Amino acid sequence: MKKVLFSLLTVVFLLVACTKSISTSVVTETTIGQSEVIETVEETTIKTVVDGAIKSVNHMSEREFSFDPSIDFTYTGSEKYLKVVTDEMLNMAKEHFGGQGAALIPTPYVVKVDDSDKNDIKVYGDFYIYGYDMNGTIFNCKNAGSYPGCYHLQEKDGKVSFVSKEIAEDGSNNYSSLLKICGNDEDLVKTIYSVVENDKEKTRIEYVKMYANTNNLRVYGIKDFGWPVILFDDAPNAEFLYNFYKAYFDEVRQEDLLNDMADRIERLKAKYITSEVIEKIDKLSSEVGSDMIIAAQDVTDEMLDTLQVEDYNNGDLIVSYSSGEPTPTVFSVRVGLVNGKKMIMDINLMMNQ
Repeated sequence: MKKVLFSLLTVVFLLVACTKSISTSVVTETTIGQSEVIETVEETTIKTVVDGAIKSVNHMSEREFSFDPSIDFTYTGSEKYLKVVTDEMLNMAKEHFGGQGAALIPTPYVVKVDDSDKNDIKVYGDFYIYGYDMNGTIFNCKNAGSYPGCYHLQEKDGKVSFVSKEIAEDGSNNYSSLLKICGNDEDLVKTIYSVVENDKEKTRIEYVKMYANTNNLRVYGIKDFGWPVILFDDAPNAEFLYNFYKAYFDEVRQEDLLNDMADRIERLKAKYITSEVIEKIDKLSSEVGSDMIIAAQDVTDEMLDTLQVEDYNNGDLIVSYSSGEPTPTVFSVRVGLVNGKKMIMDINLMMNQ
């Protein structure tokens, strides 16, 4: 694996978990476009300068958390009709996806509810079934199915029950059959077709959290193959950053499997790194000929196994990993909220041997 020796203006030997002695090699920037290699052979002592307990995250020794995917999903939300809808969806999920070793989570994207007639309550939407397995604190999507249509319910004496469902046909008859289900309301059909893209992450996270909370699972993200990981904004900063770097490593390692690695990485960066930091990192990467988000050109098993994040409770986190060299690669990273969304606000390479 090729790696780089680099420091962003100065080498910062602060905010490190414990006192260590290391031998370092550093590149400091002297003039624009020029760098000077400064070799230091003396032992440098790094000391902790932050008070308080340090929270560390290193899950790679337990890649698969133990959980039973056969445990049924239970709706715990406040919408009284959705308990009945999700129960029926789960029955359908078991029929189509049962026995595949995935946790089946019904996820209804509801666009309209007509309960003017309590004997025929109509719930319109795109009723998705997702099957997940678990990798660390991420739910990986193993299979999924889309079932747009309408669920018919009945409410009597305050009790809601399932009556029937109408699901659009597959293939060329999908639109015409859904239009018929929707009483020839073209606007309603268009809304159903667009609801998943417009509300995809919010609704999926809501239902995954229901499953996780009911079963005492630590889940902080969702991953679809070939798409950026969906990280939860309320995850602890250390978990958020750990899962971002793990996802970044995974995208680089899939270079031989998919031919759109550059596009996938750019989507991941745009989703979780501010544009200002992307501009800075891209400039540095171009100058040194290596990806300066990970200070490397490829990823090894050892990097994944030793990936660790230390949180100092002040917005600054330390990301480190080893790759067979005498000293680890260490980054100082700042995480914050931008319009309510958790983002990486700065990345600085501290040490790279």
